[in-house]
Amino acid sequence: MTAPDSHRPPWFDDFTIPADAAGVVLAFDIDDEGAWAARIDESMGVDESVAEPRITPAVLDLRTTCHLRDNGDVPEADDPAVFDELLDLCRRARRTLIDRDSVLMMGTSGLRLVTVSLDAVMAATVPEVNRVHGMIVELAGDEPVAAVFLGPGTDAWPGLWEALTARGYTMMLPGDEFPETFAGDERETDTLDPVEAPPSLAWAAEPPEEDEYTGSEERSMPGPLRLRDPHRRTVIGTAAALAVVAVAATGLAVGMVNDDDDAVASHETPALPGDRSTAPTPVAAPSTVEPADLRAARAQMKRYTPPSSTTTTTTVVPETTEEQITTTARPTRHKPRPHTRRTIPNPIPGLPPIIIG
Repeated sequence: MTAPDSHRPPWFDDFTIPADAAGVVLAFDIDDEGAWAARIDESMGVDESVAEPRITPAVLDLRTTCHLRDNGDVPEADDPAVFDELLDLCRRARRTLIDRDSVLMMGTSGLRLVTVSLDAVMAATVPEVNRVHGMIVELAGDEPVAAVFLGPGTDAWPGLWEALTARGYTMMLPGDEFPETFAGDERETDTLDPVEAPPSLAWAAEPPEEDEYTGSEERSMPGPLRLRDPHRRTVIGTAAALAVVAVAATGLAVGMVNDDDDAVASHETPALPGDRSTAPTPVAAPSTVEPADLRAARAQMKRYTPPSSTTTTTTVVPETTEEQITTTARPTRHKPRPHTRRTIPNPIPGLPPIIIG
């Protein structure tokens, strides 16, 4: 229920509200009597407040215990005695999880080691977080919420700060800086202002004006901006000059080789007018050749005649005459078979062996 409330908690002195706060400022706290939320004015007074007695630290412990049992993390909790032990364990773990992500607790009787995580507490207390969210919306109305001051009792609710922050609220503790631009402001932003293009970019060239259009299918467009290095032109000119020199040197060398080949060809085989034959012209023998060498070069080659079974005939062509010389080979002689006799050694020393046949 929402109603005016003049009660001002002493922990309000730990916070300040700037004069240019963009939105309403709320406060929230929890204790054994329930949850309490209020709307604060500029003088740190309470305009109106709302209480929820169904949200207490004991209810948070019961929610966490049922969550661990129903999810199978502690299946032994079906036993009422074990459930009561787990409930006491979750109460002790809740106070430790305010600045930790998880805690490993030991039971007192039937439980050994039980891990209680911050995620498990947040998942178990979703209904309570939804109710706190409703209290904030009820107090703020249509106005944006600039910040929510958290009282000292919220230390007993691990995961509350994370849950409400995930829903878009700024949860503040003593010493935190007040959000300057949260919930929006009226200042202009230059994020979407046009950006001036630097003149060195190609796309910075201005488009042609309307009077440049001649009415034909072609339109004269400005040439692209040159972004190349000024020394590049000198390098390109030097490379081109070297290429021309290399081509000229290659052509000169090829011409000299062709001239040498033509001179050799004209010296060896002079072309006769009217002769289209491709056969080479015989070269005349120089006059310094000896007649004997010339006759030996023109002599016929010797012919080899294979020998028969009894005779061997060899035809020799002399240098000056063609007289055939026939040589008769000797008849083949068979070696006489050696005469073999059988003997045995003589038992008397010094006598020849005994012939037995």
